[in-house]
Amino acid sequence: MLPNSHNHNNMVADYYLNRLQILSNLSYTSEIIGIPILTAADIDIVPNRLVAFSKAMTSKCYDAMIHFYESDKSFVRILNNPIRYGEILKRFKYVISPDFSQRMDAPPFICFQNSWWNKALGAYWQSLGINVIPNVAWSRPDSYSYAFSGIPKNSVIAINCTGIKGKSISKYFWMKGYEAALKALNPSKIIRYGDRMPGEDYQRSIYFENENLNRLRNGC
Repeated sequence: MLPNSHNHNNMVADYYLNRLQILSNLSYTSEIIGIPILTAADIDIVPNRLVAFSKAMTSKCYDAMIHFYESDKSFVRILNNPIRYGEILKRFKYVISPDFSQRMDAPPFICFQNSWWNKALGAYWQSLGINVIPNVAWSRPDSYSYAFSGIPKNSVIAINCTGIKGKSISKYFWMKGYEAALKALNPSKIIRYGDRMPGEDYQRSIYFENENLNRLRNGC
């Protein structure tokens, strides 16, 4: 029993040391609970392909953007070892910062925590020299105060709309958040994952299809 207990304690210690190590050199906003600050994305030519993080481990398509627009369980491991996965993500031209869920039916603290880690991991990867595109995600209107905090203004950003099609209330709150995000951040360009939504700023947006829906539509 003692060796197992010792190994377990070491694993827990490594887990927290990994997290503390990546947080120590980040910049934070002035709020009581400081939110990690990302810098503006440095983009020359936008790649024509997005690759999901779950496929990045085996992908050789390095001239691509890595995204996290999939189930949280597909990429939650980045929290356990952000240093290791940062080294893997260095291979790719661009990385969209993580997208831990912002569910409208989730407790507000969970949404805040997910938003905080989305930015912390993105800011840490920027510190490694990775070209990170800030991901912007929100839930209810009361999330805007932290959802847009730490995101640079006048930058390229990324926004996802998967999971709201066919749900009128979800589409309503997504559009409210979208409008608030553009007003607060004034992005130079928007990497948009998922179908076009009525009322969007099409001129500033570059659209990428949801791969899973595309496979269902085309049978492959």
